[in-house]
Amino acid sequence: MTYSNAHIHRQAARLLASAGVVREPVDLRHVVSALNLELVAHADMPFSCEAALEPRGDGHAIVLDGGISGSGERRRRFTIAHEIGHFVLHPELAHPEPARPERSDQVTEAGRVEDREADAFAAELLMPEHLVRQAAREHGADVDRLADRFDVSRSAIRSQLQRLDILERHGS
Repeated sequence: MTYSNAHIHRQAARLLASAGVVREPVDLRHVVSALNLELVAHADMPFSCEAALEPRGDGHAIVLDGGISGSGERRRRFTIAHEIGHFVLHPELAHPEPARPERSDQVTEAGRVEDREADAFAAELLMPEHLVRQAAREHGADVDRLADRFDVSRSAIRSQLQRLDILERHGS
C-alpha cells in the first residue's frame, strides 16, 4: 500500500501527541517509549546496514549499527526516526525473520517506496510542520539555526523548508 503525504503527516502528528512531544528538538526516547520499542546498538550488523527492526522478547527493537564511525548523531536520529516510520507505516516489516536490513544494496521497488515513506515520516516526526512554521516565523528560515534547533542535518531542514514552501518566502 502506498501512503499519501497527508496520511504520513497525520500518523506522525498522532505519535508525537501520544508521546507528549510539544517542542523541538523531538526527544526520540519519548517516541520510542510510547511505541514500546527498544533501541539496541549492535557492532556487527548484517548486510552493511545502518539499522533494522527486529522482534525482541514480547516487543520489537530498532537495532542500530554500533560500529558506524563518523556517522553523526543527527544522521543517527534520522535513521531512528526512519525505522519508527517503518514500524508505524509498515508493521509487517517488524515481523519477518531475519530482520529486514535498512540501507542495504538489495532493495526492491516496493522497498524503495516504503523507504521514501519512512523518510517522509522521519521528516514529519523530527521536523513537524507546525513547529517548523513557528520557528521560521520567530527566527526566519536560517538553515543553520533551524538545523541546530531541530537537531537535524542542514539538508534535512532545507528539504523540509522547501517542501513547506518556507525557504523561498523567507530566503536562505
